[in-house]
Amino acid sequence: MPDVLRALGLLQSAGTVDAAAGKAIARNETPLTLLDRLMREELRAQFERRAQVALKRSGLFPITTLDTFDFDYPRSIDKDLVLRAARLDFIRERANCVFVGPSGVGKTHLANAIGQLACVAGYRVRFVTAADLVNDLVAAQARNGLHRRLTLWAGPELLLVDELGYLTFDARGADLLYQVFNRRYQRASTIVTTNLPFKEWGKLFHNAAAASAIADRLVHKGILVRITGKSRRSDEEVE
Repeated sequence: MPDVLRALGLLQSAGTVDAAAGKAIARNETPLTLLDRLMREELRAQFERRAQVALKRSGLFPITTLDTFDFDYPRSIDKDLVLRAARLDFIRERANCVFVGPSGVGKTHLANAIGQLACVAGYRVRFVTAADLVNDLVAAQARNGLHRRLTLWAGPELLLVDELGYLTFDARGADLLYQVFNRRYQRASTIVTTNLPFKEWGKLFHNAAAASAIADRLVHKGILVRITGKSRRSDEEVE
């Protein structure tokens, strides 16, 4: 029996069938009860393996959870909005989620925690910093491979773009970033973390029109979480 189960790809069942059968006999359980228990354990193990593979492919770093986030630390945060995002309805609705706040208040922690939940739920997830995303697209454009890379970044059901606002972009970088958001708009979901309020995005892109277009696409029917407080990495109070 274990060899047959293994050949069918039921690895969890193959490893436990003999012991499970012995317990079933001792308890005078029916064959259907044994089969039900084996299949439920198999399903659980397969879900866990898929989640592990999805997490590895996502590039999420660091791996975080909502349980380890201290909602009492920021001076201001809408916990209900965060929990709403964690339900992942925005992914099913192909909307977006934006975390706005200064450095050190947990934006990446929250974004990655939601990304991990999405991996466990079976969504295709990808993590990238804004700078790395733009650099990847610039390099692709230089070797005439831009279309392929734009298609790749448009593909994940959830794309996490971290640290938007820490580096400014020239007109080409702003245009490439806009193309990514535009391709994903109402087709797939994006989570963005940024240290800049939207009114300052013109400085980031050196182009008020591009900044406005990107912001509009990100917040349309989406979730906007504003966080204020003191950075965990600094003793200075930040807004």
